[in-house]
Amino acid sequence: MVGASAGLGRALCAELARRGCDLVVTARHDEDLDALATDLRLRHSVAVTPRALDLCGPAEALERYVDECYAALGAVDTVLVTAGAVDDTDDGTAPPAVTTTLVQTNFLGVATLASAFVERFETQGRGTIVLFSSIAAAAPRGRNVAYGAAKAALEQYGRALQHRLAGGDVRVQIYALGYVDTAMAAGRRLLLPRADPQRIARTVADGLERDRRFTYLPRYWQAIVFAIRWLPWPIYRRLRF
Repeated sequence: MVGASAGLGRALCAELARRGCDLVVTARHDEDLDALATDLRLRHSVAVTPRALDLCGPAEALERYVDECYAALGAVDTVLVTAGAVDDTDDGTAPPAVTTTLVQTNFLGVATLASAFVERFETQGRGTIVLFSSIAAAAPRGRNVAYGAAKAALEQYGRALQHRLAGGDVRVQIYALGYVDTAMAAGRRLLLPRADPQRIARTVADGLERDRRFTYLPRYWQAIVFAIRWLPWPIYRRLRF
């Protein structure tokens, strides 16, 4: 579970541990990981290993993380990556370092990690990778330029992997999230209410054994995105959300 320390990632850790899954819990900083791991072990009697990982780190570190997961668990069945980042200056004029970090965290680092796990999963003959996109990928706005572009790239990367892996037992699932009640959405002007992360976590966990390729969550966002895509430009450009 990459992105385990807060928000949806933390909710997914709790839900998967409740279902008896052993976990490697991962975040960029390790301050909260030991406490999270201890809490999950005590509550659910599962094995939980904390590991810090920076998606902006070198490819070698990301590949080494894969080895660490296998060493901790013996075998890996599922990888979920909720980790991501936004920045209030991401309006198309952000400093290059900000844009680079957003693209690396939301796309390049995730793709590198997923690619390394795909190689292992193909060798063992099974496995599931769960990627998390955003409605920002389908409804680009001037307030999150690099973030929306990175999530759109992640969606296309995930779809390409699905095509490559079609017919086998290695699966890639993509969830495009609407507003979720997490710190990332705090203080932002939003079009609709925030979804409960625990409810989203239950839906994702339920779908791990199903053939889900691309899903909007909450599901009503599918209709909203369809409508937004058909808005005439004179109307779309006036939207502020």
